[in-house]
Amino acid sequence: MPKKLSISFTLGKASVQHETNIPHANREFIARNVDGSRTHLNVTYVRQDVEDAYHQLFDAAVKEYNEKQKRADRKITDYYTHISDGKREEAYYEAIVQFGDSKTAPCGSQTGLIAQQMLDEYVRSFQNRNPNLHVFNAVLHLDEASPHLHINFIPFYTQARKNGLRVGVSMKQALIEQGFAPQSVKANQLVAWEESERNYMEKILHQHGFERDDKNAKYAHMTVEDYKLQQERKKLMQMFREQQSVTPEQLQQQNVRLLRSKITQLEQKNDQLNAEKSSPYRTFYYASPEKHSYMTGKLQALQIPFLETDNGFEAQACYAEAIRKIEKQYIPQRISYREVLRDDVDSLLMQSKTLEELLERLQRCGYSVRRGKYLAVKPIAAENYIRLKSLGEFYSEFALKNRLRAKAKFEHDLDAKIQSQPDRRAPGTVVLRTMQFYIMTYSSGALPMRRSNAKKPYAWTNDAALDRLLALNKKINAGATLDSLRQEFAAQEQKVSGLDAAVQEQKAALKSYLELKEKIGVVFEGKPSSIFSPEQARSDLRRIPNITENNFRNIDKLLDSETEHLRTLERDLVAETETLRTASELVTAMEQVLGGTFVQELVAEEQKRRETPFLQKTIS
Repeated sequence: MPKKLSISFTLGKASVQHETNIPHANREFIARNVDGSRTHLNVTYVRQDVEDAYHQLFDAAVKEYNEKQKRADRKITDYYTHISDGKREEAYYEAIVQFGDSKTAPCGSQTGLIAQQMLDEYVRSFQNRNPNLHVFNAVLHLDEASPHLHINFIPFYTQARKNGLRVGVSMKQALIEQGFAPQSVKANQLVAWEESERNYMEKILHQHGFERDDKNAKYAHMTVEDYKLQQERKKLMQMFREQQSVTPEQLQQQNVRLLRSKITQLEQKNDQLNAEKSSPYRTFYYASPEKHSYMTGKLQALQIPFLETDNGFEAQACYAEAIRKIEKQYIPQRISYREVLRDDVDSLLMQSKTLEELLERLQRCGYSVRRGKYLAVKPIAAENYIRLKSLGEFYSEFALKNRLRAKAKFEHDLDAKIQSQPDRRAPGTVVLRTMQFYIMTYSSGALPMRRSNAKKPYAWTNDAALDRLLALNKKINAGATLDSLRQEFAAQEQKVSGLDAAVQEQKAALKSYLELKEKIGVVFEGKPSSIFSPEQARSDLRRIPNITENNFRNIDKLLDSETEHLRTLERDLVAETETLRTASELVTAMEQVLGGTFVQELVAEEQKRRETPFLQKTIS
């Protein structure tokens, strides 16, 4: 029995992709790392639907709040949706708790059994220790490599707010009510609470005769920024050593400038890292969501580090000047009411069963609908009605009904195909069921349109995610497996790598030919050069005796040939890179489908996108 065991306490947010997964915790799908023969050993402590938990906790407070509101638009119809769609609070959290790991406390071992007992003690006392964290789901997993807990909880406050609910969701206020007062920005109430939970886990360890094993202790109190800085410094020092270990024989005249340039770049990088380390953080906030999205996208493209916050983002002051320059480049994009209406019709049609339902959905989105000889709708801020038929050939009343019939046929055919499958667990059948689940999820309004062809109306046959699943199903029907798809990806990756190396080699060759042409111009045509002196050019050309005054102009034909060869290589590289992208998407889709997370990850991605919206468009 080991004398030491590590402890792990990881907290995830509902809005962040991969950080929470209740279906996985409750084994609504079986992931690849799960031993299904041991799933019956799992222990469920609490299983309550999250929306039922919200009703239990907040219905009375929501009713009181709504009764005080004079404006209907300020009333809360569904508090869970209100929190989930909002940006201020997380709907719930998930804590993953573990003693030891797969090496020190594997399932089935003596130490694993003790770890199971310790986890049982921990979870049974969690709610008493944390009265403001309502546990609605808690499961002990014994069907993976080592025992661990999944605890899902809703944080809530009970001390009424002046203009809010008497009881409501807030992690910060919940922890403050439990006595965890913030000491500083970094040492806030959440950090204090997590440390308290780890201390309690350590107490349980001691009661069972173990000491705490601090893995990666040297980084235990290092921030992410400090750790990245340290790793970057290691790379820089290695590069310095490589530059300083060049032998005298290698220090040819043409390489000296390159080496000095590289060392200068390394010194500048080192200075930048020092500036980042000492530079304080500043907060940047933009009232316009589209401007915020534009700024964060530009920062990512320019590799300027930043940290998302509830109201904007934080970046170090040394980048402030660059950020202000980016701000001046922002120009809101303008689109017409007709384009917005066309998108809304496309989106809502695929959530509707009849034309009447489509019109009702448009009304719920704020459009006024006029029924008559021609269907027409009016956006909220527009002055005039827009006839649907004027949007194009796919938007007349007849065309919309045809599109609804095509939608229903696709769904019916898909269901019939699923029902005809002999093995519901076969990979091909799982893909078809995932397609059906995707359609149901989209119809609920949880997913955005993802057109394959931007020029055509949105439909199940013009959906990027469904196209990917159809391509995967075709591969599976042709005999593909996850291993074979991974092998195809690895082979294509190697092919792209070889082409990229060939492109770089051809670029280097072309550069040498351009330098040769410059030398020829100096020697045979008397042209001035900022790179080579006449003596150096003559000296270099003496080493190539087959270049003479009679044939030196052939260098132009050679350059044309080498340039065309480079263009061919670059075209091949673009095509093979696209093939590699497709192979990567198929592998990822196969992994997600077999793990049961394909749709869930799209939903999580969309939820995150809605909280930090992409560029919204100004309507004209």
